[in-house]
Parts: sequence; C-alpha cells; structure tokens
Amino acid sequence: MPPGPGPLVVVLLLGLLLFVAGIHGRLQYELEEEEEVQGGSSFSLPMWAPHVPESGEERREHFRMLKAKDMMRQRRMMRQVPELMSKTDMFELPMRSALNIAQVGMYVVVVRIGTPALPYSLALETANDVTWINCRLRRRKGKHPGRPHVPPAATTMSVDVDGGGKAKVKVIKNWYRPAKSSSWRRFRCSQRACMELPYNTCQGPDQNTSCTYFQAMKDETITSGIYGQEKATVAVSDGTMKKLPGLVIGCSTFEHGGAVDSHDGILSLGNSPASFGIAAASRFGGRLSFCLLATSSSRNASSYLTFGANPAVQGPGTMETPLLYRGVAYGAHVTGIFVGGQPLDIPPEVWDEGTPERENPEAGVVFDTGTSITHLVPAVYDPVTAELDRHLAHLERATVLGFEYCYNWIFAGDGVDPAHNVTIPSFSIEMAGGARLEADAKSIVIPEVSEGVACLGFNPTVQGPSIIGNVLMQEHIWEIDHMGTMLRFRKDKCTDHQQLNKHQKQQHSTSSSSSSSSSSSPSSSSSSSSFSPAA
Repeated sequence: MPPGPGPLVVVLLLGLLLFVAGIHGRLQYELEEEEEVQGGSSFSLPMWAPHVPESGEERREHFRMLKAKDMMRQRRMMRQVPELMSKTDMFELPMRSALNIAQVGMYVVVVRIGTPALPYSLALETANDVTWINCRLRRRKGKHPGRPHVPPAATTMSVDVDGGGKAKVKVIKNWYRPAKSSSWRRFRCSQRACMELPYNTCQGPDQNTSCTYFQAMKDETITSGIYGQEKATVAVSDGTMKKLPGLVIGCSTFEHGGAVDSHDGILSLGNSPASFGIAAASRFGGRLSFCLLATSSSRNASSYLTFGANPAVQGPGTMETPLLYRGVAYGAHVTGIFVGGQPLDIPPEVWDEGTPERENPEAGVVFDTGTSITHLVPAVYDPVTAELDRHLAHLERATVLGFEYCYNWIFAGDGVDPAHNVTIPSFSIEMAGGARLEADAKSIVIPEVSEGVACLGFNPTVQGPSIIGNVLMQEHIWEIDHMGTMLRFRKDKCTDHQQLNKHQKQQHSTSSSSSSSSSSSPSSSSSSSSFSPAA
C-alpha cells in the first residue's frame, strides 16, 4: 500500500480547494452583479432639493450666488437623439440638495457608477449633454491624489474654523478612478463613436489616443478630460440590483468654476445621444420624470428622478403640452402669461419657435433645472415685472446688484401680508393645449436677497429663448415623454410618494450619510419600444 499524503500535502490541497471555491464564488457574484436591466424592470435615483440656509447672512449669500451662477449660462445644443432600444417600466434615482454643501441652488442626484459601484453626487441638468465626474486617471507616487480616506458616500462636507474663528466649509469630494472599475472602456479618437461625441478635441479619426473633450460655458465653468463608456448599478422594481450599460461618461481631469466644488460632477438629461437621460430612458419606455421639492424643504427631505412610466405623474390636475426640442434643451410652446388672472400684452412672435427646418433661436422657452432664476427676453420681462411691480409699488424700493425690482420688505413666503398691504397676485404660464404652470408666491418673489429686502424672481436676458429656472418649477412633478413627445406636469409637494422597494431604501441610506429618503413612486409598465424626437 502506498503511503498516504503527509499533513503538509493535505493542508495544501485544502487551501487549493478553498482558493478555487473562493474564485468561483467571486466569479458567480460578479456575474450576478453584471446582470443588465431587461424589459419589465424599472428604477429610480435619490434626488435632494436646493435648501435655503436659515441664518440671515447665509440666506443673502445664497441668493447672491444664485444670481452669479445663472448669469450668462449657456449650453451647446445637439440636434439628434437615438431611438429607444426596448420597452419597459421605470426606475428611480433619489435627489438631494447641493446647497447643504456650497449653496449653488442645484438639485443633486446620487448615482452609483462603475464596477464595483461607488456613489457620486451629480448635479441634475436638463439642458446639458455631457455627464462628467471628477476623475483621477492613475495613482501618483507619494500623496494619493484620488478618493479621500472616508467611507464611500456621496459628496459630504465638514466645517473647519480658521484663525479668526470664522467657520469654513470644506467639501469632501469623491473621485472616480477608471483603473479601479472593470466596466470602464475608454473611447479612442480612432473610433467613430468618439467623433460623434460633443466637445471632442481629437485632431482626427486616425489617432489611437484617448478621446478627449473640452467644455466651456459663459458662466466660466470649464471641464476637460477623456470620454469612456461605463455602467451604473441601480435597484430595479423587481427588488434586484442591475447594471445599466452603455453610459457615456466624461472622466474629468480638470474642473474650474464657482459651482464645481459643490458636487462630484454633472448628470445630463439633455436631448443628446451622449446624455445619461437619453441612454437610460431608451430602456424604460422613453420616459423620465422628476419631482422638484421646494427650496424651503427640510435638509433631509428627498424626491426621485424616475425612468419609466411614473403613476405619480398621472395624479389629479396633471397638465400636458407637446414637447419641443431646442437643441439639447426641452421646451414647450407658450401661448400667454397671466398675472392676477389677466393676460399680459406680449407680442405673439416672442413665442413662435419656427419650424425644425427654420428654427427661431430667439423665441420660445426652455426648462432648465440647472438654472435657478427664470430669465425672460425683454418683450416678456418688461410686462411681467411691470404688472408685478404694480402690486408692490407702494413699498419703498431698494437697490441690489443683479436685481432690478427690489423692495424694503420682509417677505414671509405666503404671498399675503396685510400689515404692508401686500398680496402677491397669481402668476401662470399658459402653453399649447391649455396646460398652465401656476407658480406660488415664493417662486415669484425671492426673500432676503439683501437684509430686509425682497426681489422679484426674474431676470432679463438679451438673448433668447427665455429660460424657466428651477425656482419657478419647484413643487411640481415633471415628465419628459420622448415616445409621445409630450411634457406633463402637475403641482406636487414631492414628499408623499411611497418607496419603490426596500432595496432602494438601502441604496439611498448608503448613498448619503447625511440624508434619509422620503419619497418615490410605485412601479408601473409601458409597452413603448422606440422613439424619434424632433431634431
């Protein structure tokens, strides 16, 4: 009889078996994690609203920064979108506020990107065509330039005190690292897909170098880096975690501007093949919706960015109007503006967008969640402010840089102040089909732009189209329906939607250490399969 294996051999064999079993377990886990969303599923992402600071000086600084951020804001417009790839329901992404961090008036969505999936706080922009994340391409020797040594979570902040005893906000950002994501695939200049991406700076299609981009806006926000393809991990409506593939991500190696330190990047919903919104909606019936909480909401209140048919949209009082595509932005045909129930005398040609073949870029309106204060062309701004000022003209006027109509008046926000004989009139924008956006008083008048001073929440713009900002859009749920080319909206506090499932609760709680989720929409289904939006 041959001798049996010695103890050392037995240990080695057991170790080898455990090693193989471990590899098998990891492979099985990775395969399960890599499962992609299919027809019949849906998902949402958490979204938090801009929060107005409570202390007087912080509030005043907040509104000054809103004005600075909005000034001369522009976006390059794309003229095409892809077809939908499949039918299905919806998913949701929670949204939160960037004002907790750096007071810039932007709605922020938490998205898990890469493999393994890590959370990033991205500012929601409906008029942008590039999704980018602040990025580090490789580890350098010495000091680690990438992700701080903190638990993975969305952008957070800490408060330090300087030598003079003044508090300073220190933003802790999350850095995306392509080398650590197995699902990252960079684009090369030699690829046709690269040459079709916006802002690319490749010298020609015959180069095998990385597909680079440079985006600059007139508000002095600049970002540059390389393009790649990535996957997001989302909790779908059947209770499982799935991968959302085919996302174009800008790995931003340089960012500059007043707002870039308030978030980890931009989540684009614009009308472009490169945008996150088009890529995600293409798998979920061509629909996306978002509910914009009031800026006065609790810091912990949240709503959702939803992809798919959202039953919450179809509540009482839902309005709908044909959806217009203005480059990468979304708009609607306005037929009139009413103040106190009376139509204003506005030339009809101001609303005439023209035809797709001969578009009038100076006319019409677009909706932009990245802009806070509504900007109107002179032919609209003048009658709107004149009529609103008529109700406030008995108040003492004040001068605030960046705002034309300001008053020495402490505005409580409810629109009625008997002590000062003030009643803010109703304000509505009427659109094709009879849809009306009815704005509350707190969306019309901005309180405490300066100490004891309130200002009308409108600014003139010398160049059209007019821009409806998120202040006027707040406390409404909005749906962009690419399949039906319809824009739907209705009044909604955005706080009474039920959670989709426990997996999204878990996703929300791990995505933000300082916020707790409170709203969502139940899943539904759609039988849509393709769409062809107007150019």
